[in-house]
Amino acid sequence: MNLGNDLSFVLLVIWPPYIANSVPVIVSRLPMRRRPIDGGRLFLDGRRIFGDNKTVEGFLLGCAVGTLLGYAIASPIITLLEAFVLSVGALTGDLIGAFVKRRMGLQPGERAIPLDQLDFIAFSMVLLSMMRELSCLVIVTALAITVPIHMATNYAAYRLGLKNVPY
Repeated sequence: MNLGNDLSFVLLVIWPPYIANSVPVIVSRLPMRRRPIDGGRLFLDGRRIFGDNKTVEGFLLGCAVGTLLGYAIASPIITLLEAFVLSVGALTGDLIGAFVKRRMGLQPGERAIPLDQLDFIAFSMVLLSMMRELSCLVIVTALAITVPIHMATNYAAYRLGLKNVPY
């Protein structure tokens, strides 16, 4: 691939993880029962595994919406299976980030730069790279453009009242 093709590919392939990662924010505002993925359990260090903000409903709806909308936007560049893997990767990466933040003693919503901005896209790219060859340029570009996009969309979600913090 050349730079133009790599950039075009990145701008399409980021849709499933971006959508999947944003859906739980919207789900958190819906009038529905939400169950924490960790069931309120504590890890060996006595802290919550993930916290109340990581829910079964957010994970499942994020995977479904990220897969379907992401695929609708990015096909035929990616397959439906790849859209699913990217979506699951985004939400799993976000869970890994939450787990790390809890081990660091940070509360849900506390800032952890660059973990907050990169956990979801990094894990998505790792999983996608197991399915197809990705150039280093694709991976670095996806990570590099995600930081400002993530910060801008989080600020917008805060201004819209969807998030309690602007980051």
